[in-house]
Amino acid sequence: MTRMWCVPVEILCEQHLAGEHAEHHQLEGTILRHPHGEAIAEGHAEKGNIDTTRLEERHDDLAAEMERRGMNHDSPLDYDGPTFGAGAIDVERNREDLLERCDDCAARARERPTEA
Repeated sequence: MTRMWCVPVEILCEQHLAGEHAEHHQLEGTILRHPHGEAIAEGHAEKGNIDTTRLEERHDDLAAEMERRGMNHDSPLDYDGPTFGAGAIDVERNREDLLERCDDCAARARERPTEA
């Protein structure tokens, strides 16, 4: 499932940080190149998993955090495709789901009292 967590990038473990970053590029490719890409993305937006209006900004936040951690990043994203699903992401629900799924993200969140 394509998903934009949209939680503070600092609490993402490296696997989730790199994973969300990769999904931004996959999503862009799906929307712009797949014959049914817009319909696929609209379905994800309706479920609250993505928000294309935030795609480029969120990608840049993820890339900056990757670089801050010394991870490689050499794939800029310049999204100029259709936007839909604005504001559809429930960040608090995503945060709760992520922290239940991933012990490493939960530990990082505990290290940041304002985000725990």
